[in-house]
Amino acid sequence: MKHFKYLIALMASWCLALPSQAQGHLTIRVGVQAIPPDALFMAKDWLTPYGLKAEVSEFSSGGDMMQAFVAGKLDVADGGSGRLVTLAATQPQLFYIMGVRQSGGDRYGVLVPMNSTAKSIQDLKGKKVGTVSGSGSNSTFRLFLEKNGLAEKDFQMVNMKVQDMQSALQQGLLDAAVAWEPQVAIAETAGAAKRIISMKGVNESPNFYLISRKFADAHPEAVSRFLAAAWEEAELIRTNSAEAGRLAAGYISKKGVQTDPKGLALALSRINVDPEIKEPMVAELVPIAESMLAANRIKQMPDFKTLVNKKFYEASVAFRRSEEHTSELQSH
Repeated sequence: MKHFKYLIALMASWCLALPSQAQGHLTIRVGVQAIPPDALFMAKDWLTPYGLKAEVSEFSSGGDMMQAFVAGKLDVADGGSGRLVTLAATQPQLFYIMGVRQSGGDRYGVLVPMNSTAKSIQDLKGKKVGTVSGSGSNSTFRLFLEKNGLAEKDFQMVNMKVQDMQSALQQGLLDAAVAWEPQVAIAETAGAAKRIISMKGVNESPNFYLISRKFADAHPEAVSRFLAAAWEEAELIRTNSAEAGRLAAGYISKKGVQTDPKGLALALSRINVDPEIKEPMVAELVPIAESMLAANRIKQMPDFKTLVNKKFYEASVAFRRSEEHTSELQSH
């Protein structure tokens, strides 16, 4: 209880440090890419109610986003495990791990053609399976195979772009494909393929939110308010995935790409966007770093515990609780 009261007091002091609406909202530079939660983020102004203004840069890949982050062009980025480990080993002074953008194995799945009789991974032995080498889905798939007594050598693995998998399945060029959301859900809702395997429970494969230390040290209150907005986005997905899918599809359509809202709603329901950092998620980085160190891809083992900064998340929770308490009092 004392800890919670301390956080409330801390948030109150931070509120005083934020610019007022008359002064203008504090700008935070955010990187996004082509994933369903980022489409939802772009579809609605989540930050203005929290005293922030988003200056958004869109990237075609996580690698491009990370380069911009390292160059000091972004305050917030999110990265997969491999890129995060590399940055943690080479330039740990640049950032904190402040939260989780997306996680959960259910966002990875194995697709097969609609007329396929395959029902399990065993049914696909010796078959042509599409994958994106080096991706989170590929890494999770290898773990899934290991847990089932198999390896990639038991299949004819085909490295290809995820956006080409649906047509390859329909044309009979592949027997199966390992893909991630929203490609899996879109193929399902379009009747182009069916999911026979989910990677749920294999691992969390988190994409962590990274925050520039320079920005975070200067504006800790803004970082916590950003995470409070992330909580609000996560709550919409959890309680009304249909509405979240509609909003995300609407944003994507403005870019000239028509997407079924039902497909995006299904995709979002399979992605965990809870921003809380849990210990098992951080623990998943260790074997990845050990493997990269053994392969001489990094020169030293990162100390992930020094990079994880949970105070921003804790303050965001306290802030949201105080807001909810205030709303309850005003309603009585």
